[in-house]
Amino acid sequence: MPLDTATTRQILDTLRGLPRPVLESFTKAFRKRFQVPADPTSIAYRICQKRHHDWIETYSVQQQAVA
Repeated sequence: MPLDTATTRQILDTLRGLPRPVLESFTKAFRKRFQVPADPTSIAYRICQKRHHDWIETYSVQQQAVA
């Protein structure tokens, strides 16, 4: 199920605000989970479905529990 533009924009804004090491860790985990090749320098265009949103929410909660 595709995400609406506002939700996608909100996710990307949140990700851009992350500290560099956290963003890099997130990017690696997202690439692994959704089998995104290392070639594209950005994964922003890949965050476009509800399953991506749901995974990001779960990932964020897990990372906050660890911190």
